[in-house]
Amino acid sequence: MDALPCTTVAGPPALPPIPSSLTRRQESYARCVALGMSYAEAFRQAGLVASTAGSRSAQIQGLNRVPHVRERIAELKAASDRQVESTFAERASWLRLVASADPGELSRVVHDPCGLCWTDADIARGWAAYLAPSALNDEPRLSPPDATKPRQDCQHCRGDGTARVILTPTDELSPAARALFKGAKQNEKGVIEIQMHDQAAALDMLNRMHSSYVTRSLNLNANVAVHAARDTNPEDALKLFEAFGS
Repeated sequence: MDALPCTTVAGPPALPPIPSSLTRRQESYARCVALGMSYAEAFRQAGLVASTAGSRSAQIQGLNRVPHVRERIAELKAASDRQVESTFAERASWLRLVASADPGELSRVVHDPCGLCWTDADIARGWAAYLAPSALNDEPRLSPPDATKPRQDCQHCRGDGTARVILTPTDELSPAARALFKGAKQNEKGVIEIQMHDQAAALDMLNRMHSSYVTRSLNLNANVAVHAARDTNPEDALKLFEAFGS
């Protein structure tokens, strides 16, 4: 089973309508900032030009002080956050379905009667016994012969019949089984193989999304002035050693 694919293709978020109070370049600048660009990069992407770094900084500060620009940036960031939350919820819902699905729903093993289970004579005797009048009205009635199932007293298969695998049509699958189903392929012998998504990987990804466990690494940088060994007397060396242990 391969790695889990992305279940949703995140398209561009539905942006709020452009306010008439903004110019085209102010709108472009606000969109770039809302996407996470730096102010300088957003300034450049919006097509704004400055002759010097000081002039660019002044223009950026001026843009950020415009109330409509600030409001537009906040509005676009809120819309982007809603899109992320929606995508997260859809992804988690699909992973939950995959992890909880029953693989046995995709296929099942059935036992058909063998070639010697039901002869015409056996079927005739079964129907005759079923239709024969009973001596007592309260006597339980026999069941009609079911030639679709192995005959339990068959001398050839001993009631085991012939086993075969039945694939469940995809339109009959439950939502969980439909999420688990990845596809099917037929090999050179004509055998159909069912492909499923990895349930263990789905559960692991779901746990990570919900922060069921966290793996952290901590890096510490210590700035210690260490004198050359030739310039250190025994007392200073002992103090340095004790400092590392504290």
